[in-house]
Amino acid sequence: MNASAQETIFILHNKVPNRIRFFVPIIKNKQTYALLLKQNLLRNTEAKGIYHAEPNIITGTILIKYHPAMHSQEDVERLLQETLKNLGEGKIDITEKHKNPRLGKMHPGAFFTRELLVSIGGNVIAGLLLAFIVAA
Repeated sequence: MNASAQETIFILHNKVPNRIRFFVPIIKNKQTYALLLKQNLLRNTEAKGIYHAEPNIITGTILIKYHPAMHSQEDVERLLQETLKNLGEGKIDITEKHKNPRLGKMHPGAFFTRELLVSIGGNVIAGLLLAFIVAA
């Protein structure tokens, strides 16, 4: 991450008390960066008052909720900047957990649950009933 990416971080919304939505272009369409940012904000000992971080990779934003007794809006913005700086400098390790997951790691039966079968069966029955009613 270069310095220009850090400079474009800004507050999109802060009208609701103790909630701030930031525009963070470095996470746009980058699931790994978004997850690392979230986890490091929530696990940072200096950021104990931050109790919720919700990145959105589609919009390139992150919603942060914090305790006002522990942090000000400026504190949260500074912690976000520091975390992004550490991420950009490679000071945050990307573990195996954060690397791209593969479908092959899932159990073969993971997709075939009772709910899925009931849903498919219900749709087939509904389709047959509709076809019977239309044909009659």
